[in-house]
Parts: sequence; C-alpha cells; structure tokens
Amino acid sequence: IIFAPDMSNLSIIQLRKRDLNAVYKNIISASRGVGSLSRDTILSLVSEQPAPRFYITPFTAQLYITGVSKTPISPQKKAMVEDLIGTYNRLVKENPNAQKQWLYEVVVEQPAKSFYISKHRIKEIIFNYTGRNGKKK
Repeated sequence: IIFAPDMSNLSIIQLRKRDLNAVYKNIISASRGVGSLSRDTILSLVSEQPAPRFYITPFTAQLYITGVSKTPISPQKKAMVEDLIGTYNRLVKENPNAQKQWLYEVVVEQPAKSFYISKHRIKEIIFNYTGRNGKKK
C-alpha cells in the first residue's frame, strides 16, 4: 500500500534551514578562542554533524524503505537511505505491532547521522545563495 504524499515539504525545508543555521552558530561559538576557522572548515564541520531528524516526508521515507523509488541517487542520498532503513528496522523491532504508516511518520523524526547534503548546498542554505553564481536570494 502506498500512502498519499505529505504536502509539508516547505515546512521540512524551513526546519532543515533552521537546524543547519543552529549547528553553524554552535560551531562558530565553540571555536571562539581557538583561533579563526575558515568558512570552508566551518562548512566541513557542519556537514559532519548529526541531524536532529530526516528532512523528508513520511511518504518519501516509505518510497525509499520499500524500494519503490528507483531513481538514481547520489552517494549522500544512498547513505541517507541506508541510515533511514536501519532506523526503520530498529523501530520495527521496538514496535513489532505498529502500523506501517505510523512507522513511516516516526522514522523521519528520528535523529539522522548527517544532514545528507553537500557542503556546497549547506553554504547555499546558510548564506542564502542561489544559482550558479552564488548570488544572494
């Protein structure tokens, strides 16, 4: 059974932006007194941090977990799918009688090992860049 898509993508994108900015600010705060870190170093550190959740909808999680989504995926997305499936399998073991739809809704709210986006994309999000020339939005 495939459930209807969740239309809250915009709020997920806003949530990801808020969380990325919080991680960025935490790294800046933690590095005070250590010496100045380059923007590139800070962005690398941000990309290595765990994320508070998966930034996808329950419907997208269902597609990845069930293997319905057959589109080619980047190495980052592949790592995300592996983490997502591992988290889902853990939830199934902990909640053997749970309905699948509930599991898809809960799995996306679990902590993720990463934000699963490139350093370039992190830079675009944090600094509000858009387009190939990196202009401000």
